[in-house]
Amino acid sequence: MQNYVLKSQIIHRPLSLDTLDTFEENQRKKAKITKQIPIYGTWHKSGRGKISQTEKGIRLTADPSYDSWPENYPHDGDYVNYGYTRASLSVNADWQDYSQLKMTITNNCKNIINPALTINLVNDGKIKIPDRYDREGYHVINLFSGTKEYVLDFSSLPRDVIKKISFMIGSNGSYMNLPGILDVSIDELILEKSNHSLSTKGWHADTDKIIFSHIGYQTTGQKEAIISALYAGKTFYLVEENTGTVVFSQTVSLTTNDQGQFGILDFTDWQVPGTYHLKVAQLSTKTFTIKNQFISLLQDSLWKSLNFIFCERCGYPISGIHGTCHQDILATHEGKKIIFNGGWHDAGDLSQQLVQTAEVTLALFLAASSQDSQDTSLAERLREEGAWGIDFILKTRLGQGFRATSAGMTRWTNNQLGDMDDAVARVHNSPYDNFLIVGCLAKILVTLPNGHELHSVLSSILEEDYQDAKVGFEQAPFKHEPIFWEHTYSTSKSLYLATLIWTNSLMYQVTGKSFFINETEKLLPNLLMCQEQTGISLDDGTLLQGFFYRDEQQKIIQHFNHQAREHLYAYAFSEAIKVVNENLQSEIRKAAKHYGDYLTYLASATAPYPMIASGIYKMSEKDDDESFNRQHLLVDEKARVEFKEQLLASQKIAPDLYLKKFPVWFSFRGNNAVLLSMGESATIIGNLLTDEMIS
Repeated sequence: MQNYVLKSQIIHRPLSLDTLDTFEENQRKKAKITKQIPIYGTWHKSGRGKISQTEKGIRLTADPSYDSWPENYPHDGDYVNYGYTRASLSVNADWQDYSQLKMTITNNCKNIINPALTINLVNDGKIKIPDRYDREGYHVINLFSGTKEYVLDFSSLPRDVIKKISFMIGSNGSYMNLPGILDVSIDELILEKSNHSLSTKGWHADTDKIIFSHIGYQTTGQKEAIISALYAGKTFYLVEENTGTVVFSQTVSLTTNDQGQFGILDFTDWQVPGTYHLKVAQLSTKTFTIKNQFISLLQDSLWKSLNFIFCERCGYPISGIHGTCHQDILATHEGKKIIFNGGWHDAGDLSQQLVQTAEVTLALFLAASSQDSQDTSLAERLREEGAWGIDFILKTRLGQGFRATSAGMTRWTNNQLGDMDDAVARVHNSPYDNFLIVGCLAKILVTLPNGHELHSVLSSILEEDYQDAKVGFEQAPFKHEPIFWEHTYSTSKSLYLATLIWTNSLMYQVTGKSFFINETEKLLPNLLMCQEQTGISLDDGTLLQGFFYRDEQQKIIQHFNHQAREHLYAYAFSEAIKVVNENLQSEIRKAAKHYGDYLTYLASATAPYPMIASGIYKMSEKDDDESFNRQHLLVDEKARVEFKEQLLASQKIAPDLYLKKFPVWFSFRGNNAVLLSMGESATIIGNLLTDEMIS
């Protein structure tokens, strides 16, 4: 990794891609094709560009942009590209005896940023794909230049009545608005059956792999790997990589639970730092390290994460990817205009959101602090990237609490003001967002090294921005903008309280003013009223307490899906305990213990995987319109029926109470943010209580 980092000039240009050790290439090496059939037929076009049938397949061409929006697109161009070009082939066949599509794709695009081809399968059998939320059945291939063979494994998809296959290219603009063309050919489209199919659903371990921690293990921590239960009773070996010496061996144990049966490789007793791999019969893992400090295990992952964030920079030229971008997104307020670019693009498109940029900025500075004693070059580079986020946060301040907050984007605009592809950024005065941003900046301030140049910058604005947030809050307590594209839309009263407590506690630490202690001590009892402290008796006799409700009425349990801010409850406890009186410190410690016990309970539900279940749900929650509509976006009248179905398919733990390993979700999915947020909560609470079982 270090050589890659140095070649990137310490992540000032993207890390180079190792194309020989990708997931796809490793899948290809394992596969043995047992059956093939070519796919032929007449292709039909929809969209703006052109398609042409070739001797071996189909070619799609289109302009990168157009001077009008396609029919039925929003007239203001919000969250749209310039159109698409689709080639579709009617099939009407049973593909259950096949597991993948192989094709040769030629990318002749010119001046196109990240040329991509979308494949869409339509199944009209027992399970429909895509479903009514238009999910699944889609796959996007990021194309290499020239001609390359690609394989799409669809073995996990329903395919009993495949009606159609489509290929689509999107007109998303060109590099720096230079003349360009989208030009993609798909040849030799072949349906195949492989003896090595991709497993994407379920808890079971595939018979040909050992599931282990890729970042490595801490010397004094738990060290386990998971394997198919078929290997239970066999001997596994821990092998020192450099010498090939077996340093530890043990029998693969068998565990059985609600998830199924698993073989467990437990080598916790081995506590010697080094580089190793695991071996069982003919199976072995890639190398991993065992190190004394957990934070040192994260360095490679931090470099890779930093690389991704750097490549997402908006308004900045990224070598080999895109030039300066989005200089024609305007935010307007009381006659003032700013160009709304900077920070980082959304991970899934080209949108930009202020709150997310603030949270990423905080994460970068916190990560930098963790590396000061480990890798000073990484720590400084993380702060440098964080400063790019600070620049955007400061830029978007429009005065008296107003901020440029977001813009929905899927296209590369032409950077020229005054024409049809200009975009409009949203401007709001949202007290909640303002408090959250102030909290992020205050936390950054207390983590900065002495003498850092951002000290004076942040100190000069925090009290003004806090006061603007306070004025807005006093006018409309616990209210926020009724626009769900702003990603704090689902904020509950309890989460609002946690954010206020966190921010006030930090403001005291950076100003020393007693007002902020008083605010924290006034708000803390209200937050504790939103926590389950009495406890609910579960069917197995467990008394479950410590989780949070959306408000003090304790009717609706706090949940997250797609995005998550569970960690703000832990943030509130960890900062408030530093500033409040002794009686409240005792209350915080008690509440934190209950909350930690709840997280531990959730973690036990997903064993042997070290994952925290998403939470507990009441069946009656579906009947509360206000909270349901804030938590679940872009749903229809069937959502409440599906809510019930999802709970009935989960684990019932008490009357009207269900444990969900993954969130209840509909059109908006995504569990990684939920896991990361809950994991951060567990770490913070564990450190607060000095409880290694939690942290």
